[in-house]
Amino acid sequence: MTISTNKTGEPNSTETGGALADALTLVRFALTPIIMLVIMKGWPNIEMALLASALFIVAAITDFFDDYFGGTENAIHRKFGLFDDIADIVLVVGTLAAMLYVTQKSGMLAWTFLIPAGVIILRELIVGVVKGYEMTKSGWPETRFGDLKNGLVMLGTCMLVASPWLTTWIDRIMAGDKNAMEIYGSTSPYVWLIGEGVLWFAAIVSVFTGVKLLTTKAVANDVK
Repeated sequence: MTISTNKTGEPNSTETGGALADALTLVRFALTPIIMLVIMKGWPNIEMALLASALFIVAAITDFFDDYFGGTENAIHRKFGLFDDIADIVLVVGTLAAMLYVTQKSGMLAWTFLIPAGVIILRELIVGVVKGYEMTKSGWPETRFGDLKNGLVMLGTCMLVASPWLTTWIDRIMAGDKNAMEIYGSTSPYVWLIGEGVLWFAAIVSVFTGVKLLTTKAVANDVK
C-alpha cells in the first residue's frame, strides 16, 4: 500500500500513531492462535466458520491500519515495526496450517489445496527467516508485487475459511427459500473452488516475490 510521506521522504508517523500501529501488530499476533483454535475445533461448522472468518478479517484489517497510522515497519516512532511483516507471516501460515489440518482430518484434503497452501507456507517461512535476520542489520527491500501477494493470500485464505457459511448464505439467496437448500456439510463447490483459484494465483505471485526478495540486496527504505 502507499504510505504518505513528509518533505524529507520519511513516513508520516507520530508517537501516538506509532504506538497504535504497534498495538495493531500485536493484535494480529494475538488473534492468530485463536483463529487456529476455532478452525481446528469447529470448522466446517457454520457458526465456527463464521467466527473464524470474522476474526481473520479483523486481523487482516489491522495489517492495513498499522501502516496507515504508523507508517512502514521502519518508521521512527514504531518500536515493534520489525514484527509487522512477521505478524502477517504468522497469520497466514497459522491459518493455512489449521485449514490443512482439518481438511486432512476430515478426508477433504486435495492436491488442489495442498500445493498452493504448501507453496505459500514454505515461501513465507523461508523469506520470513531470511528477512527477519536481514532486517536486524540493514533492512530488506519490498517488491512491487508485495501488496498484490498479500492481498491475494488474505482473500483466498478468507474465502476458504468462510466457505461453509458463505455457501449457505448464497444458496439461500439463489433458492429464494431459507429451507430449500441444505448445507453440504463441509464446503461449497463454487466458493471453495474460487478460493482455491485465488490461492493458486497467490502462490505464483508468492514464488515470484520470494525469489525477488531473496536475490535483491538493498535496504528496506527502497521504493517498492
